[in-house]
Amino acid sequence: MAKNDATANPEPGQPRGAQPNQQAGIGRRSVLLSLTGAAAVTAFRANIAANYLITDNLSFQVVTLENAANNDAASQFPGATWYLLGGFEVSNGTARRKLEALQPAMNERAQASYIGYSNRGIDVAQLFIAIIRDAYVRKINTVYLYGDSFGGMVAVALAPLLEQNGLHVKLIVFGSSPSSVADVKDPGKQYISLAGAVVPYLGIVGRLTWGVWSGLRNPNGQDMYAAAKSGVQTSFDGEQNSLILNTSQATFLKAFPAQYDGGIAASTGIGLLYDPQDFIVDAASAIRGWHRLLPANNFFRYDIANTGHASPEIHPETYQTALRVLQDVLAPLPSVPRGRTRYF
Repeated sequence: MAKNDATANPEPGQPRGAQPNQQAGIGRRSVLLSLTGAAAVTAFRANIAANYLITDNLSFQVVTLENAANNDAASQFPGATWYLLGGFEVSNGTARRKLEALQPAMNERAQASYIGYSNRGIDVAQLFIAIIRDAYVRKINTVYLYGDSFGGMVAVALAPLLEQNGLHVKLIVFGSSPSSVADVKDPGKQYISLAGAVVPYLGIVGRLTWGVWSGLRNPNGQDMYAAAKSGVQTSFDGEQNSLILNTSQATFLKAFPAQYDGGIAASTGIGLLYDPQDFIVDAASAIRGWHRLLPANNFFRYDIANTGHASPEIHPETYQTALRVLQDVLAPLPSVPRGRTRYF
């Protein structure tokens, strides 16, 4: 007589019962998946911590990309270099990616370097010292400055100091740079409006929370938004040059350009790279502001439509083309003189 055994073959059409070894296998897989997930989270957190530490350690240091193209540019254009100045709280890793995207165009005039500083706020004195040291070691005499977003203000603060110390600033490029805090849009407005229509029961606190969170999710907009809206209050000593004080980027942003006292050489070209529909910076307002602030300089504007805000790492080809045009117009290479025909 057949035994009533759960392990026996079932009748046709009947499911086979779960085996003990199958249950154990499922349990082991669940444990392994849990351990793998925990390990992934731990590794992710460790990677973030390591990246932050590296960024912090590189603050106020010049980093020159080590590659064949950059080395060739150093040989072709001795004594010249680009310095990329990052945006508000832009990490060294992001600044490097931006520079790598721009390097092919930059190398048509000089080596490409960037300066890390965002983890520790803005200290123009430290940036100045970093450049002077680097210029001494590499025998630099001609400087090109690329101001990425907030970095444009930093470039304007640094340029006069460099000129006063024997370094000619050949060109300053403003990549989506506001000329003052008034040029900064509120990237949370559209989200606050949307939240007010979709979830009105949350009230003003809920709408603001939604708006702020949406702004933070925007990798290009979060830093400038925080800078414009932060309530950082730091007084400036009127007896000193306020641009040389160690202060937060938010305070620097709010104080600029009222604290700027000029000094950029009239021979310095000013390049403007903006998306007319930039959702972080009012491009038209910023361009007018730079013209007012630097009336003696030669300007050239190149629109980079549909690129958003300060995003060479996302649109490298567009930015490279734009930077090449600015260089050709504002810092043309010397033409090779043709030999004259001699008849005697």
